[in-house]
Amino acid sequence: MVVTRAIGIHDPGLELLIVRLIQAAYSVLVVYFVYRILERASGRESAILGGLLAAAFFAMPVTAVHQLEESVCQVPLLASFWWWTRSEEVIGRRSSLMWGLASGAALGLALMLRFPLIGLIAAFVAVAVLQPRPVTTKVALLTGLLLIVILQGYSNALVNHEWWYSFTTRLGPMLHPQHMALESEGYPNNPPWHYILTLLAALIPPVSVLLLAAAVKGGTARPFLLPGVGVLTFLVSHSVIANKQERFLLPILPLLFILIVAGLPWLAARTGRWYRGMWWYFWTVNAALLIVTTFSFSKKDRVAPLLYIYRRHDAKGVLVAQYNQTFAVPAYYLGRPKPLLVVRERRDTVALTAEWVRDTGSMVNYVILYSDTPDADSKVLAGSLHHNLTFLTTITPSLTDRIAHAINPRHNKARSAAIYTTL
Repeated sequence: MVVTRAIGIHDPGLELLIVRLIQAAYSVLVVYFVYRILERASGRESAILGGLLAAAFFAMPVTAVHQLEESVCQVPLLASFWWWTRSEEVIGRRSSLMWGLASGAALGLALMLRFPLIGLIAAFVAVAVLQPRPVTTKVALLTGLLLIVILQGYSNALVNHEWWYSFTTRLGPMLHPQHMALESEGYPNNPPWHYILTLLAALIPPVSVLLLAAAVKGGTARPFLLPGVGVLTFLVSHSVIANKQERFLLPILPLLFILIVAGLPWLAARTGRWYRGMWWYFWTVNAALLIVTTFSFSKKDRVAPLLYIYRRHDAKGVLVAQYNQTFAVPAYYLGRPKPLLVVRERRDTVALTAEWVRDTGSMVNYVILYSDTPDADSKVLAGSLHHNLTFLTTITPSLTDRIAHAINPRHNKARSAAIYTTL
C-alpha cells in the first residue's frame, strides 16, 4: 500500500486490487506444493488432478485473496510437508539436515500465521518423530520449529513489550477447554458434526460422500499418513470447540485434496463405470460455482457505497445509518484523508441533539442508509440534519450475497444500501 501510494495510486479499490493480485500470485504456491507431494507419492497423473483441485476448486481462488489468515498459512504448512518428504529422499547427512530444518521453520511459520493449527502441528511433530529418519534430521525439524517460536517471542518483546504476548493472547484460552467447548463468544455455535456437514456441502453433494470416503482411505496409506493424521487431528480439535465458522476449514483444504487423490484408485475400483460420470458431474457444477465466486464478491453493500462516495472526491462527512443490520464500517474504502464518519445504529438516535448537528451535521454531505423502509427513514434523517437529501443510487446485493442468502437465509442476509447527498 505504501508503494502504490508512492507511485500515485490512491484509489482504495485499485490499491487493494493490487494487494489481492500479489496474494493471488502467492497462492499459486499451494498448487505447486500439492503437485510435488502427490507427484512423488502417486505419480504425475495424480499430481495433475491434485493441482487442478487446488487451483480450480470453487472455494479456493476467492478465499486465497479474501481470508488472509486462513489462506496465507496454507503455503508454509504444505511446504513443511514437502520439505519433510525431501529429507527422506536426499542423499547425504547435510542435505537431510537442511530439509529437516526448513520443514520445522515452515511449520513454525504456519503456526505463527494461524495459531489454531497447533493441534495439527503437534500431530505432525509426533508422527514425524516416530518415522524412520536419522535422529539428527528429527532434531533439525524441532530446531527449525523452535527457532521460529523464539523469533516470535522476541518480536513480541520488541513490539508488545512482553515476551510470548502472541502465545498468551491467542493460545491462552486453551487453558480453559471447558469454556471453549461451551462458549462461542457471540460466534456461530454449532454441534460437533458441523464441519463434516460443511465438507459434505462444499465438496458438491452427492459426490462429496464418495470424495470424503476416498480421503479417509487415502489417509490410511503409508505415504500419506502424516497429512492424514494431521487433518484428522485438526477436525477433531476444532469440532469440540463451540465457535465454528466455515472459514476455519480453509487451512486443511489443500491437504484434504491430497488425501482425496490418494484414495481415488480405491474409489475407482469400487464405483466402476460410475467413476467417470462422477467427475463429469463434479466439474460441471464446480465450474458454475467457480465463475460465480471469482467474479462476484460478498458483502457488496458494505464496500461499494464507500467506494462510490470516495470516487466523487467531495466527501466531507459520511453518516452511516444501520437500521436493519449492524457492522464495523470498513472506513479504509473512504480513502485518505478520511472524511468525518458517523455511525448510527438505532432509530431513536435519529432525533439528533442540537450539539451534534452544530458540531458535525454541517459537515455531513453523504448518507448511507441501511433500512427496510428507506423512503420514510431518509425523510426523518433529512429533518435531523436540516438538509434535503438527494437520492443518488442504491447498491444491490451481489450474486454471491444472493446465493448465500438462498442457501442459509437465517445467517446470510442479502442487504441493499441507499446513498444520498445533501448537496
